[in-house]
Amino acid sequence: MAHSQETKDKVRQLYIEGMPLTSAALSCEPSVSYDTAKAWKATAKKKGDDWDTARAAFSISGAGIDQLNLQVIENFNRQAITIQREIDNDISLTAMIKVQLHSTLADSYAKFSKAFSRLNPQFSGLSIALDTLKTIVEYLRKNDPAALKAIRPHIENIGAILGKRHGHK
Repeated sequence: MAHSQETKDKVRQLYIEGMPLTSAALSCEPSVSYDTAKAWKATAKKKGDDWDTARAAFSISGAGIDQLNLQVIENFNRQAITIQREIDNDISLTAMIKVQLHSTLADSYAKFSKAFSRLNPQFSGLSIALDTLKTIVEYLRKNDPAALKAIRPHIENIGAILGKRHGHK
């Protein structure tokens, strides 16, 4: 399947921003195979666009510790979203296993948020807001799956709005 330049650019962007190549490839719509993303990366390098060099430059540039902190949070959130999608889309998992995996993921997310807010109190408000959003999603998953299905496409945008409201770009 031929992918658009926009998809290739998105994979590159996510990789440079710190996401593993596999996750960056799977995060695109439509998803891209790891082998395809690896081939794009190799071809780009031959043309002088070294994604690894750009990734290293990205990680050490920016506005110092605040940018690094934001990058850590964004990376964790991207990974959590990727894992959630993988759980939801894996038809080989029973409903009970999916609930257990979602519970484990939610617990990890809550622990990450709590630990990070201790290290950087600036993110405490955002942590509380995101924890509230997570609680709503968990409630809907258990009590109103139809409402969860309706709200799911909006979760990432709501998270972005919460980030802006709490002073993060």
